[in-house]
Amino acid sequence: MRHIALLLLTMVPISAALANEIAIEKSAEIAESSSIEASNPPPSGFRISDASGFQLIEHGHWSPHPREAQAELSAFDGQQGIRLNTLPHPRSKKRPTNFRRVAFLPHVLAAESRFGLPSGLLDALIWAESKYDPLAISHAGAAGLGQLMPGTAKDLGVTNRFDPFANITGAARYLRQMLDRFGMIHLAVAAYNAGPGAVQKLGRIPLNGETPAYVRNVLDRWALD
Repeated sequence: MRHIALLLLTMVPISAALANEIAIEKSAEIAESSSIEASNPPPSGFRISDASGFQLIEHGHWSPHPREAQAELSAFDGQQGIRLNTLPHPRSKKRPTNFRRVAFLPHVLAAESRFGLPSGLLDALIWAESKYDPLAISHAGAAGLGQLMPGTAKDLGVTNRFDPFANITGAARYLRQMLDRFGMIHLAVAAYNAGPGAVQKLGRIPLNGETPAYVRNVLDRWALD
């Protein structure tokens, strides 16, 4: 019995050291797992966290880049419960441009600042409207960089739609009006294209042959900014 007791006493430090080593290794595994999970969170749904030593299922939404998240939110029609096909496509961060955009962009950015527009939104809209061609004319009769219709241009105080600087100012003012009226970016962009009456009547993006794709193009380019 004395020998057995001595053997048990000699095993206690060994067992304690082994348990301590196992605990340290477990803590390192948990820290590594938590670090990987934090750096690569899933976009939505749930994730499993065992930082506390227990596996906890955490439900929630982990947002992407703020600009992309806002574009995604803008593409959701909450009133109708419909997710419209207006989300930005995964693509290279390089956006198309041309020499005309380089020339007019400082004036566009100044107009965004003057009218309190979201940074880059007017730039994306003008690219979708005219590819920065100040002489562009649509089949419906819209003209200039921001493709203003004659009646809209008159209401905005734009006397010459082919004057690029007056057109930029008119487009910025009109977009500001649509944002103030509808309060949501995707509806404001839709109203710029389809007219505020159509958006007001439906309470969502008109599902015609042009406007959904137009809104998607604007948000797609804006999300790359």
